[in-house]
Amino acid sequence: MPLFYACVAKDSSVLADTHDNVEGNFEVAVQQLLDRTDSSKYSRHTYNLTTYSFHVVCKDTITFLAISDQEFARRIAFAFLEKVQDKFLGGPLAQRAVTAKPYELRRDFSPVLSSALKEFNKTRDVDGLSDMRADVEEVKGIMSKNIETIIERGDNLHNLQKKTSDLEHGTNRFHRNAVRLRRKMWWQNAKLMVTLTIVTLLIISIVTLIILWQNGVFKKK
Repeated sequence: MPLFYACVAKDSSVLADTHDNVEGNFEVAVQQLLDRTDSSKYSRHTYNLTTYSFHVVCKDTITFLAISDQEFARRIAFAFLEKVQDKFLGGPLAQRAVTAKPYELRRDFSPVLSSALKEFNKTRDVDGLSDMRADVEEVKGIMSKNIETIIERGDNLHNLQKKTSDLEHGTNRFHRNAVRLRRKMWWQNAKLMVTLTIVTLLIISIVTLIILWQNGVFKKK
């Protein structure tokens, strides 16, 4: 099934629409989608509902919407919407849309929608090979990106391993230096303690000798 419904809306009000002789009450679903769409910011979205795809482009508070089956190429659907968008925003209807009432622009723009719908449905019929090529190119692009990511991760892993190795060597060197410093400080403390002990003993000896001398221990009788 090709593109079978398209419309142009201002905020949540449909201004013009067209359909390709397909049974179904899509207006309700379209209205619900428009009620939930913020058209004040540029956006491109595709919403899948049961077996249908709702393709939406919002620009300058105008919403351009098309419905297709889910097998229809999104690339072609958005190309259709971009063409409709250029025709609508590039003409006088863009100004009228500011104050237009629901479906007021049907007579002026629905024929444009219908013509574009038929044109892009024919494009879809003859574009199967292009779709296959596009799919192949997309897969190639994804594979290339994945390969680049793997290579980049490999480089990052190599850098991480190198940094880890450098850190390990630095840690070992720090540990050895710390051991040598601790031993040096221990010997310095030991020397200091020995020196203090000798000095203390020397002072005690001198004081003892002085006291003994003053008490006449060393005087001749």
